[in-house]
Amino acid sequence: MDPNSDTKFATRSLLAALDESQELQTYQALLSTDSDRSDDAIAISASALEEFKTAPLIWWDVKQHLSEPQPNVESTAPEQSTTRSTLTNSKTSLQQYAVLGHVPKENAVNTASKPVLLNTNSPWSAFLCGSQGSGKSHALSCMLENCLLQNDSIGKNPHPLAGLVFHYDSHQGSGVCEAAYLCSSVPTTVLVSESNFGRLKVDYEAMAARHQGEISVRKMKLLSSHLDTERVKTLMAIGKDGELPLYMHILIKILRDMAKANGGIGAFDYKQFKRMLDEQGFSDKQNSPLNMRLALLESFIDTAKRAGPDFLVGNPGTLTIIDLTDPVVDADSACVLFDICLSIFISQTACGKIVALDEAHNYMTEESSAAKQFTNRLLKTIREQRHQATRVVVATQEPTINTALLDLCSVTMVHRCTSPAWFAVLKKHIAGMFLNGNSMSSEGSGGEEGDEIGKKGKVDKELFQQIVQLKLGESLLFCPTAAVAVDGNEIVRMVDRYVKFKTRERVTADGGTTKLAGDA
Repeated sequence: MDPNSDTKFATRSLLAALDESQELQTYQALLSTDSDRSDDAIAISASALEEFKTAPLIWWDVKQHLSEPQPNVESTAPEQSTTRSTLTNSKTSLQQYAVLGHVPKENAVNTASKPVLLNTNSPWSAFLCGSQGSGKSHALSCMLENCLLQNDSIGKNPHPLAGLVFHYDSHQGSGVCEAAYLCSSVPTTVLVSESNFGRLKVDYEAMAARHQGEISVRKMKLLSSHLDTERVKTLMAIGKDGELPLYMHILIKILRDMAKANGGIGAFDYKQFKRMLDEQGFSDKQNSPLNMRLALLESFIDTAKRAGPDFLVGNPGTLTIIDLTDPVVDADSACVLFDICLSIFISQTACGKIVALDEAHNYMTEESSAAKQFTNRLLKTIREQRHQATRVVVATQEPTINTALLDLCSVTMVHRCTSPAWFAVLKKHIAGMFLNGNSMSSEGSGGEEGDEIGKKGKVDKELFQQIVQLKLGESLLFCPTAAVAVDGNEIVRMVDRYVKFKTRERVTADGGTTKLAGDA
């Protein structure tokens, strides 16, 4: 045997082994975690940094800890890899935040509480529920203040968001949307139905005058540039193709032809749409229902090309309220318009956004197909909130409006309620309740808020009793990704626990007070 061939074979085997080793190391680099690396090797992992930056709620101690350079500290805490994140330097300091409230200490008198901060820099979603007068609309308004106001008394907000609030009430005497009281400090525009414009304009302007605020009340009219094939079909109450009469199939074909002609881009030309319909030569029998649908469409859009601002384009630090309270507008019609307005606002607003539903139980019912469609739009917005830079807040008396919202929201605030049926729904969809409510007690060694895990395994009756006994402005707060404490060089998250929470006072006018018999 040739000795040179043996040498060549050994060389090739060695090179192959080296290649295999290098290939393995390349792949393993993608699999390494924080626990596989020394603190000297990295300052903070990208995943840990991202987790902190996207936490919806941050306890003050965590914020304070991360605002200063941190030495490499060896953690003595038990290993809890699913609830803790390694951190070792100050690059994770919070950039944009505001006070939402605090965790009240039991039996504490004249003791200053440390604030819980709402992270307004990162997208999140919140579900607020409770009986009337329990404080959920107050909490909603505080969240809006945190996102829209530049006020050093509540936090740091270098990049204010644009706000959009939906409001509808079938009862005329219910008053203005509570979020409108922000007009004392935030530029506010209210869009109302044309048929109820006069009354709501008087109500909103009177409220603003009482609180030294400024508010602009406008008629709710969609522009032709807002329309596309999907939105026109929605406004004309067009269902599935198989359920339509012949003239509606022709109408849909016209919409499709128009969409093909402009390649899916450009503004919808309503005049061309009407002209193409007229050319079809429909019979009188067909024209009668068609004209009714067109009248429905034209009642919501401005067919004239007018100059002026587009009120569905949000600007930083401004609030737009769509209030469709009107005796001739039903809840289904309100949901149809809300659905379209949400789509337009999200697509046209360049800055960060916060979208809020006030008293959602008034128009989001399980039986309504329009409400289901609007809910699907909301769910899609929540699922894509990181990509759309959007925060979503739903405030409702009834947690049963759509349990999928409970499943997806990152923050849940349960205010006082007395319905066992509501509690049963919440328990099925909130991890902290489903796992029998592991309460994070504010009492413990050192007296630090959120430091200790209190009694575990509370029975449903005890947990429900806590909810029933909540005072005005108090809630049980569930937020699995909240950053609640620092242990050594690790962030501790709330995960499957909860806290009793107290929402802060408003810095704008408070319109949520109960009207008493003796009030003028």
